[in-house]
Amino acid sequence: MGYQVLDSRGRPTVAALISLEDGSSHTARVPSGASTGRHEAVELRDGEHEASNRFYSGTSVEHAVNNIDTKVAPSLIGKAIDLETVDKHLAAIDPTENHQNIGANATLATSLAAALAHAHSRKLSLARYFQPTGKLLIPMPMVNILSGGAHANRSLDIQDILIVPNGASSFTEALSWIVAVREMAAKLGSQEGKITHLVADEGGLGIAFESIESACDFLLKAINKVGLTVGSQVSLALDVASTQFFDGEKYNLATMGRSFSSDEFVTYILNLVKNFPIISIEDPFAEDDWSAWKSFSGSAPRQLQILGDDLLTTNSMRLDQAIIEKSANAILIKPNQNGLVTSTQSVLKQAQAAGFKVVVSARSGETEDSWLADLAVGWRAGQIKVGSTHGSERTAKWNRLLELEATEDFEFNGFI
Repeated sequence: MGYQVLDSRGRPTVAALISLEDGSSHTARVPSGASTGRHEAVELRDGEHEASNRFYSGTSVEHAVNNIDTKVAPSLIGKAIDLETVDKHLAAIDPTENHQNIGANATLATSLAAALAHAHSRKLSLARYFQPTGKLLIPMPMVNILSGGAHANRSLDIQDILIVPNGASSFTEALSWIVAVREMAAKLGSQEGKITHLVADEGGLGIAFESIESACDFLLKAINKVGLTVGSQVSLALDVASTQFFDGEKYNLATMGRSFSSDEFVTYILNLVKNFPIISIEDPFAEDDWSAWKSFSGSAPRQLQILGDDLLTTNSMRLDQAIIEKSANAILIKPNQNGLVTSTQSVLKQAQAAGFKVVVSARSGETEDSWLADLAVGWRAGQIKVGSTHGSERTAKWNRLLELEATEDFEFNGFI
């Protein structure tokens, strides 16, 4: 069955529940993004004219829930739950590429619930369901500290400045460093008279800065203040989310009061990478500005992680183009961009086979579910991006990774 629940922003989202003959029930709740690419799978919402939206401003998901109850559930009742079979069934019910008929929020909720149920039937955790034997790979966290863009009312032109604890020897150590840096950033911001009580959608600090450079300088100061070494222990990562400020011709940084052509913005981003210890940069250019991506990738330092989110949208065909054109060397994997667990994993494997680094990612509108942590581990993604360390929808994922590290035979992924 399906039903409507709330995500971390107080907006409706879809939950699916599968009950087995042994009396167990398995529920999956799906996330929702604020900064979404136009090539993502379709998230079905009801619209403002629906009675169900009287108080939800057009965001309720009763249609998606009804599709689970009337189009999906009746054909699954009484059948053995096997993830691959369920996903094939969902694809047959809605053969559209982006699940626009029944909604990717409906298909993903059902697919995830099936994965949880199937793992239970095998007496396995979800992580062990995807990797039954051998050491589990605990991923390197990439964590929001300063936020802007759609996540924090444009307090910063770009979406997030993150840190990567690339010198940590374990996930436990990595997370402790992250907590220390975030708390120091809040303290320094308060001391400098900046507003630090505003928390962004993903838990980062919504502090206003006049430029990307000044925000980076501020964060480097926080890292140094906690006694960590910039570069060898902790480095920076940027989520530029450029599609949000690209008008088709120019990249417009409103806070900085500057506009750039594609070529000029390539040069600007290259200079940022040159002047700061940035080891990963996400969506430096707009989702369809392929020439800028290719130009940048050809000029950027070899070791820089060039991460596609809006560019690739967990989509096999777009990933193929990026591989052929050498537009990026890493992919953000978001299950709700795709709509099915098995096809999301297929895109991940396609990326790994091409030598791409993989970052499994949460969304700005998350739930208290922790299945994302298990997917990142079971799929041996190597990296995970959940948001910051504030908010139970974020800590649920971090705590699950701490649990897996404490209870399983594991190795920790170093950032190379």
